[in-house]
Amino acid sequence: MTPPAPPAPVRRELAALLGTLRGAAGLSQSELARRARCTRPYVSQLEGGARQRPSRAVALRLATALGLQGEARQEFLTAAGWPDLEQPLSDAGDAAHTLARQLVDGLPYPAALHDSRWIVGYTNGPLERLFGVLGVPMLAGGSLLEDVFDPALRARLPDWEGWARAMLAQFKRDSGHLSHTPAQQALLVRLHALPDFPRLWRHVEASADTTPAMPLALSLPGHGPLHLEVLRLQVVGLPELWLVTFLPVGAAAQRLLAAQ
Repeated sequence: MTPPAPPAPVRRELAALLGTLRGAAGLSQSELARRARCTRPYVSQLEGGARQRPSRAVALRLATALGLQGEARQEFLTAAGWPDLEQPLSDAGDAAHTLARQLVDGLPYPAALHDSRWIVGYTNGPLERLFGVLGVPMLAGGSLLEDVFDPALRARLPDWEGWARAMLAQFKRDSGHLSHTPAQQALLVRLHALPDFPRLWRHVEASADTTPAMPLALSLPGHGPLHLEVLRLQVVGLPELWLVTFLPVGAAAQRLLAAQ
């Protein structure tokens, strides 16, 4: 006689745990799915046990959407099949983060690492020099969105409002799953104190898709128009780690960046 199949503790634990945590957070399946950037049927399948092990990226987004921290977050990730302790992005011991910083250091063009709230975690020398030319201070631990609304940068952008709207749409897309977290709420309080931010925030919808490249036109005294292409890359397997680099378009931009 064939022995009965062993129980599946991870499957049962995740199904029960996810439903309990979602209820405690006061979220519907649809709202949790929206915040975690997945579908409501997928959440339903996890809670019903039809699916047992979400991908690492989805498990992390679900944990963040549920507002889990510390032991509760680790318990959830373990139930989801990812028992290894999560390394914070600022931890220099994280191998992927260390390699990403080495990549940024090796790029000849301005580049930075940031998280989904656009909080700058690491920059290279060319980016710091470019911001120096623009007269915009790099915000250590600040959000790139704060730079977008900085008066000094606004003066360098002929179509500032168009650029700000495009950036806001991407920011809402990137950080939407964190909207309920205290850190995101504190950032929004700071941003709402900036001129024109409340008005644009009310009227700009989140982008439907992630835009990997965005044109940036600057006007610099003594240099004339300067055209850059902002390239955005999300690190596979680390949904909260992004690389952004500013690539020159045309000879004038090439010369300026090469001289920095």
